[in-house]
Amino acid sequence: MKKTLAALMTAAVVLTGCGVSDDSASSGAPHTLRLVTVYPANTTDPHVVQTAFVLNSGTVETLVKLDIKTGALSPGLATAWTQKGHTWQLTIRNGVTFHNGKKLTAQVVQQNIDRAISKNPGVKKLLPIESMKADGQTLTITTDKPYAGLMSEFIHFNTAIIDPEAGIEKPVGTGPFKFDSFNTTGAAELSRFDAYWGGKAKLERVTMTANQDANARLLALQSGEADVIYRPSTETLDGLKKDDRYTVETRTGTRVYHLLFNYKGPQAALWAKEPFRRGIDALMDRPAIAKTVMSGYAEPTDNPFPGKTAISPGQVTRPSGKEAALKYFQQAGLEVSNGKVTSKGKPLTMNIVTYVARPELPQIAQVMENSASQVGISFKIVTADNIDEHLTSKEWDVATYSANTVTRGDGSYFIHGSLTHGGAQNHGQLDDPALNKLIEQFNSAPNTEERATVAKQLGITVRERQLNSYLVAPMETAAFAKGVTGWQTPTNEFEYPMITKDLDRA
Repeated sequence: MKKTLAALMTAAVVLTGCGVSDDSASSGAPHTLRLVTVYPANTTDPHVVQTAFVLNSGTVETLVKLDIKTGALSPGLATAWTQKGHTWQLTIRNGVTFHNGKKLTAQVVQQNIDRAISKNPGVKKLLPIESMKADGQTLTITTDKPYAGLMSEFIHFNTAIIDPEAGIEKPVGTGPFKFDSFNTTGAAELSRFDAYWGGKAKLERVTMTANQDANARLLALQSGEADVIYRPSTETLDGLKKDDRYTVETRTGTRVYHLLFNYKGPQAALWAKEPFRRGIDALMDRPAIAKTVMSGYAEPTDNPFPGKTAISPGQVTRPSGKEAALKYFQQAGLEVSNGKVTSKGKPLTMNIVTYVARPELPQIAQVMENSASQVGISFKIVTADNIDEHLTSKEWDVATYSANTVTRGDGSYFIHGSLTHGGAQNHGQLDDPALNKLIEQFNSAPNTEERATVAKQLGITVRERQLNSYLVAPMETAAFAKGVTGWQTPTNEFEYPMITKDLDRA
């Protein structure tokens, strides 16, 4: 009861802090919509921001985008592109103006790419650009090697196109809405950009806030403070579906919940042993996690690329459960007696790091703790305020984590960020020679078909070596009030704008 009361009090405080500053917006006036998403932006600079808040507000756009129904690459601010060896030629959309009236040209696009590369080491690593030349609406890019995946990298929100001379306090983009205000600790207030190249938006105003607490997002919807909430907790979806005031939408996502192993941490010697990794994996009952923890709103997976895409390897059946785990632990050199595991005669104690922004992950940590205790392994659960910052420390053994994997149509974001040594999300410092060789092949593949083939082999290798433990692919969810039309729940929050010109509220 105390926890529930505290959560409600916290939610009330947060909602008060996130209240909108405009009377018409706070009263829910027609053509005004209020969205509560999960993460705020850590900066107003689109080229270095670590969350998608700027992009999914519909204010800024990228050169290419993904079709929300098919996941296929489609034109954005670039209408066409061709590759010949090291050279790409991009046609920049004509007749596009920024929110301040400035014309979009190839020169401005080049300035943005140069700026993103200079400001963001991650972007620099993803774009192997040797030189660029702008001529009117044509941008010629020369790469330092043939790179078939170049255009898919321009989906990334850190390559959004803004007027670089207008500053980044309120980025000036080309989207259907423009920033009236943008506060990384509060709300972003948007108003319609009537000269949008894709046609006038239906909404006049939008207010976006962010709250990592799923209970607070739910309370915002139920109290009328929000019209749309992104990613309500799975345990509340059935109840929301029964309430005729709301519509609940679910969509197969591109994200996988998994266990990260720390190859440089206190138990590095154990994680280096494949049988030990297999033992830990065998303790995780994927169908049970999908049914109970995820309330049925997830699909079990044993690899990073679930589903039926060109890069998905499909699932295999492997031994699992307590007895299978004990056999693996014995193969790893641990002592097994009376169904319990010890290391050099002593009980094995480890820690598992989790975080609350995705409320199912702490529950998965509890599953891990309970399953391991049945074989005598003691896991201490540590809840991090900021999981990415926490994982920069070496003092952890395993972590529950969520990563977008089947993205950009080829999985390149995940491959570069999570599987490549030194990648921004490779927190366990995975550095596997066989994997590294495949990543080199992926980056040098001459066409998209071969890249997909190599990506699938990467997924198979990760599974065969049990380099991490992939568990379930959660559905992406949203709930919105009756009267909201045109909403499309994105398969992930990084590659699709949540606020579009077709979104409306009666």
